[in-house]
Amino acid sequence: MSNPSLIHRSNANSSLYNTIKARNSKQDVFSYVNEGESNICPVARSKVIVNPTTSMASGGNQTIKFELPPFGLCEDMYLQTKFLQGGTNADGSNDVALVDFAGAFSFTRVRITYQNATLWEATPEALLCGLYTRADASKSVQLDTMLGSAPLGAAAAVGSLIGRRALASVNGGQVLTCPLKAWFTESLGRAWDLYSLSSRAYVEVDYRANADLHEVADSTKCLFDDCNLVCYMAELSPEELVRYQANNYAPNSVSSQIGYSTTLFSDSISSPVLITATSTAGNKVKIQSISGLVRRLFVFATLDTDRSSATAKSYMSTVDIAQVKLLANNQSVYELENCAVALDNLNLSAGNGFHTDGVLEAFRNNLPMGFRGNNSDNETTTTYSVPDVVTTGAGTTKGGKFSPAHVKVINFGYNPQDRASADGSLSLSQLGQPEIEVKFPTGTSGAHTLHVVAEILNIATYNVSSNGSINFKVITE
Repeated sequence: MSNPSLIHRSNANSSLYNTIKARNSKQDVFSYVNEGESNICPVARSKVIVNPTTSMASGGNQTIKFELPPFGLCEDMYLQTKFLQGGTNADGSNDVALVDFAGAFSFTRVRITYQNATLWEATPEALLCGLYTRADASKSVQLDTMLGSAPLGAAAAVGSLIGRRALASVNGGQVLTCPLKAWFTESLGRAWDLYSLSSRAYVEVDYRANADLHEVADSTKCLFDDCNLVCYMAELSPEELVRYQANNYAPNSVSSQIGYSTTLFSDSISSPVLITATSTAGNKVKIQSISGLVRRLFVFATLDTDRSSATAKSYMSTVDIAQVKLLANNQSVYELENCAVALDNLNLSAGNGFHTDGVLEAFRNNLPMGFRGNNSDNETTTTYSVPDVVTTGAGTTKGGKFSPAHVKVINFGYNPQDRASADGSLSLSQLGQPEIEVKFPTGTSGAHTLHVVAEILNIATYNVSSNGSINFKVITE
């Protein structure tokens, strides 16, 4: 359920919303306003490895900076982090394993900056929500591999180790890769023009302390070794570059394209309210720290003991949520009912039943959510076995802790696969006292943290001076 009148009123009061409606965009074969066949002969696609400007310390706990090349149209970007092999004893008494998704949780925040201004930033939580909710079963397996999600595996002799224990102990080190899906990665026409910037742009990564990246650390840790960016570029011929710049950057003009960034808000919930408490309000958290033109909200929860334990370090071990409401001034703006996954919300004694509303939302919004059953329950003609989607939800990532289906999506855009289009949004800044209310499935207990990730629209502008010098900036609400 949603509240259209409140959404329209909030957007009407948003200056950024009205600016986007009236803006002029870049016009070119590389601009997203063009559709149809591709006729882009004057381009050469290249892969550029960018090394950091500062050395990587083995213990981490530092900010690493990358200077982006002063050429090309940047189409895509990946952060690679290298770890040395950890030590283990042959009898399995001492071993080591990185945390699940170490490729992302090796850092706490990543951002793109230009002239000391932040153009885009993300946390590991925001990246994983954005990636896995848009990934089908096969693509989610690719993400698992790149990011280092695998079963922990039991302690064993070296030759018998599996999962993350084996990755850490017997393979000569690991190189994990995290996709950085910024605004310029959405499609060909949104590529970021690095040719024309008047100064250099940077990527900054706040790496965690290496000690916070091990789920098992009985022996020598997997220390940081190095890192680099992988940038995929479109490089124009000299003649095409002249034409491209003349077409888009007239003196005393402003060209723009829609961009986006992310914000993460987290708050504690000491006593979860269950879905069976029908006469009781759910747990409410204020999200006033999130502002701007929101296209999508991702809501998920983690158990505090999973994150805070000195030994667990399960940063993305999610629990399910049975109901989510976006409220403002005690009015419901958007509501997801019965959104827990399958058996997670089943309580026959309370008459709560088996619901499919959460899967309906994912299907309607074209968000595959990495749905993949474990295929362990085989149905035969003589024995009925409950399907995996009921007994194990919609499947977890390979590490067995993060279920993308536990992430609840409040979507305002028409194309949820897109991140940076003005095809539906809500000006959260214009809402009075916005908050998220949640209820949890039967059986949930203990202190939890509720996480809210917002994908927020902005405008990326190329401002051209009278002498042709181009300055780039992002306009937010």
